[in-house]
Formats: sequence, structure tokens, C-alpha cells
Amino acid sequence: MSRIVHVVESFGAGTLSMVSAMANQQAADGHAVTVIHSVREETPANWRALFASAVACIHLPMQRAIHPLNDFRAGRALYRWLRDLQPEVVHLHSSKAGAIGRLVSLMWAEPGGPRWFFSPHGLSFLQRAEGRLKNSIFLGIEKILAGVPVTFLACSPSEAEEIRTHLSPNVRVVNNAIDLALISPARPGGARLRIGTVGRVTLARNPELFAEIAAQCRDLPVDFVWVGGGDASGEAGLRTAGVQVLGWCERAVALRELAQLDIYLQTSRWEGLPVAVIEAMAAGLPVLATNVVGNRDLVQNGVNGYLVNTADEFSQTLRRLVADAEARAQLGDAAREFAQAHYSLRRMMNDLYAAYGIPPQGQETP
Repeated sequence: MSRIVHVVESFGAGTLSMVSAMANQQAADGHAVTVIHSVREETPANWRALFASAVACIHLPMQRAIHPLNDFRAGRALYRWLRDLQPEVVHLHSSKAGAIGRLVSLMWAEPGGPRWFFSPHGLSFLQRAEGRLKNSIFLGIEKILAGVPVTFLACSPSEAEEIRTHLSPNVRVVNNAIDLALISPARPGGARLRIGTVGRVTLARNPELFAEIAAQCRDLPVDFVWVGGGDASGEAGLRTAGVQVLGWCERAVALRELAQLDIYLQTSRWEGLPVAVIEAMAAGLPVLATNVVGNRDLVQNGVNGYLVNTADEFSQTLRRLVADAEARAQLGDAAREFAQAHYSLRRMMNDLYAAYGIPPQGQETP
């Protein structure tokens, strides 16, 4: 048994999904697991139900924005918790916890301390919508922190390549994954095709592009659906374009809605490795996605979907697929096979244990 601590400030959406999956499986494999976390506006009210009872959870206020005094207080508190817990492994998730945790690791003077790992879940300096100046600041901060001897865990090969290019050669790939048993096959079959996405309405997910695509396809016999909610102006723009915005849904409800789609769209501005796309592929849906880090690891042009960028490219490809049921079925079958072959939860956990230096499935080294 190993003592494993996950530290995460961005406690929502895909990051929460991956942290809970990791922590729950590690606890089931016999490890002592603690999650030190913050609560964000997008953190679901039932977040504790996402974690097994064997996973200990500790609330530590951290904030997304840079705030020297509050960040110092969070770092001091994190150091004290880790000193009490004495973990063998500390796994940091996303930008703020990654920054605070890496600085805390420098305070660990005792030999034989924990092994430290950092999963960015989407690199902050790739968020081009934030502007060049802000991205340059993010990159500068990450370059400084990259000097801390912590192993990066990239959630996709393309994210790993960005880390090697800009930050550090000390990186291993542990692909995001899902519990395939939870995904029901897509069974749309309605009179009108349903085209949609699942996730929060946020800057990263680019609801403006989704709305533009829907507006260009008003003449088609299709319905556009966004399963999720979030930014008010983003929701308003989607509704103006004729998109049905379902608002926040329990995960089980979101997966049921996913199974009623015919085509899945991912209009992201940036990604790490999108869990929602893996789920859509596992359900047997053809995927149209922007050609960005993460998406391009999943979507193979003309095989299980298409990588496109502009609203015109999306709408042109959609028109072809709407008119060709056989093509949709072939792409969807290939997508399901691809997800099953590469993105199972057990495969992710074995890769994660190998990175940690822990035997797989909780087994002790003989």
C-alpha cells in the first residue's frame, strides 16, 4: 500500500472527472488516498458523491488568479497537510495547484520525501484566446517553475510534445481515460438528427464557434444541443443561434443525452485530452473537432471523425455527414473501436502506477 495525495484547485469539469477516477481506482486498489482541493463556482454540489468513501477529502482554499498573499497562505497550509500525511506520492493537477505544489516541494528538505508529479490538464500558455501578453506571462511563469524537479504527466502525446518543446524533457504520457462500462451506445433514431456537445459553456469550449456553426446550418433538418451550462453571455449567444442549452446536468443525465446524439462537435479553443470526446467516441459517435492539442490525438481525419477549424469547414463537413447515414455509421464504429482499444480506465491506471513507480493494481513488489 502507498500513501497518495492529489492536490487540485480546478475542482470541476474534466479535471474533477479525472481526479475522481484516479483516486477512486487507487483506493479500490488498496492505496491510502487523500484529495486536497478547493471549491470553484463550477464545482457540482454533489462533488463528494463522486468519490468513494475510502478517499479522504480535505478542503484547502486556493484561487485561480495570482494573489501573492493568498497563494502564500495556501502553500503554507498545503505544506502542513503534507507533513501530517507523509505521502509517498504527491500528484498536482492544473495550473494553480501545480504552481503552489511545486514551490512547496522545494521546502521539502528531508531525504526520502515524496515523489512529485504534475498534470497540467491543458497548458495555460496555449490558451490563445487570453491574448499574447497574458500567454507570454503564463509561459514565463511555467518556464521558471519547470526548473523544479517534478515529473510532468501529460494527458496526451501532443500535450507531452508541447511540454518537451517549451518546458522540460522530464515528462511521461498518461492518457486520460474513462470507465467504458458506464457509456451506453448511441441510439439516436429521431426524426431529426441531433448534433451536440457535452460540457460547460466556457471560453475554452468556444460557444461562439458552436453558435456560428448552428446559424450556418439553420436550413438543415437537424437540432443543435449543448448539454451543459455556464457563462451567461455564451448561453445567450447559443440560444440566439437556435441551440438548445440544457443547463447543468448530473453526469448520468449528461451521458443519457450523449447517447441521443447523432454527431458530436468539439469546438474547443484549447484542450489537454478531452474526456467528453472520448465518451462520445466510446458511444459510437462520429466526432468533428477543432485541430488543437488533445483533439488531434483522438480524431483521425476520415477514419473516426474530422479535424476542422472554421465555422465554414464545420458546416460543410456536417452537410456531408447529415446526407450520408452510412458514413456516419462507419465513422462511429471506428470511433468506438478506437476508444475501447486505447482509453480504458485500467490502461490509464497501469500507466499512472508505472510513472509513480508503484506496482499495478495495488500489488506489492515481490
